Amino acid sequence: MKKIAIALCLVFLVSLPMFGGGFKLLVGPVITNMSYNQSYSPATKSGLLQFSGGLGFEMSFTPNIALEVDLLFAPGGAKFEATLSGDTFTDTFKGYGLSLPVLLKVSFMSGTRPFVVAGGALGYTLSQKIFWKSPWDSGEEDLTDDVNRLQYSLVFGGGVEFGLAGMTFSLEARYSLGLSNLIKNPWPADEKAAIQNIFILADFKF
Repeated sequence: MKKIAIALCLVFLVSLPMFGGGFKLLVGPVITNMSYNQSYSPATKSGLLQFSGGLGFEMSFTPNIALEVDLLFAPGGAKFEATLSGDTFTDTFKGYGLSLPVLLKVSFMSGTRPFVVAGGALGYTLSQKIFWKSPWDSGEEDLTDDVNRLQYSLVFGGGVEFGLAGMTFSLEARYSLGLSNLIKNPWPADEKAAIQNIFILADFKF
């Protein structure tokens, strides 16, 4: 396996002059949320506004088709809030990890160009916590050992790119749909929580 990985890296490096490419800096807000298939009644669920950033590399096969590989700081989480007898109770789940999206990018027209992206991403959870608050107390608990560290998801979205001071600048939106179960030991057996993130990213390619 190690030899295969080294061979693939060598092929990739040798191919760069043929296809061309560029490194990217990505940064922007993320609306994080999660699906949960068990009742959390009578709580209402809402997303959290967080931030992401990272580096990427784009390799062009044709003027309109490219492969993009990124390494992003990827937050996650959601907020559950319930009001009982006039008292408000909240559970806020916050997680932080790394994401490695591999995306096919298809551009249209020339000059200022709209584009679409689609692919998949592998993620690794660095930390996961729950913060609770009630009229009487508040606190937090580390749940990192209770979640599956390795996550995978589908990613799709689109945006527009244009030239700016010798660089390529783009604005894009991506939706990341988690396919794996965040919960390591679900109870009941069919309990499942999955990450759902919307990334709004500004990209600078140089």
